[in-house]
Amino acid sequence: MKKTFSLPRLLCLALVLAWTHGAEASTVFWNSNFNDNLFDSSGNALDATYSFEVGTFTGGFTPTYQNVDQWQANWHMLDRAYDPDANGWNPEPIPIGQYFVAGFDFNPDGTSNSPDANPADVFTMGDTVYLWAYNSKSIVPGSEWALVTDGSPVGDLANDWIIPDPLDGNSYTWQLTDANSTIIGGANGVQGPGTYSTTPGVFSLQTAVVPEPGSALLLLAAAAAHLTRRARRMIRPSLL
Repeated sequence: MKKTFSLPRLLCLALVLAWTHGAEASTVFWNSNFNDNLFDSSGNALDATYSFEVGTFTGGFTPTYQNVDQWQANWHMLDRAYDPDANGWNPEPIPIGQYFVAGFDFNPDGTSNSPDANPADVFTMGDTVYLWAYNSKSIVPGSEWALVTDGSPVGDLANDWIIPDPLDGNSYTWQLTDANSTIIGGANGVQGPGTYSTTPGVFSLQTAVVPEPGSALLLLAAAAAHLTRRARRMIRPSLL
């Protein structure tokens, strides 16, 4: 059965939430463009197995390509978009779909009112927000991730990806088009760390193969050892 175009319905729902709760909480909308270019590491359009989350990491923890095995334990989700499209993700091929759109409110105590968020998670104003796209959070063969954020606010099209004051009653928009910093995967035409088998000509988001725990560190160690040996060979003749 052909799916109906649900983007207006979701936007209307978000506007109703903003009108209902705006006086007592901050409202956030987050989205990609309609008919966007969202690919996996092989250049295939992202399918129904993928989910998208916005959230933060535990204070003091910085996600890197080398510590991917620690992300899930330190992740605090604000909201999630997933298939079917009524839940915010429409993976149908262009021109029907390929977009995600969602929204949530901050409660006065700093928690998220999203049904997918942990009600025990209290978010800190000013913390960096990330978008995590994945087909599985388990690091197993076939897992692909993208973790991106708005790392440079200069020239943004919309609001910075940071936790706002939950009591200011304002509305904020976090758009994929503003993502310019990648921890794994690619955003807006720029590939970051990760393994890919193709580079799409145009893309807004691309996932990468998730490295097995320790493999990234082994690669770095091997590269460091190679550079050390090379430096020793270059220094040795000068000492003779």
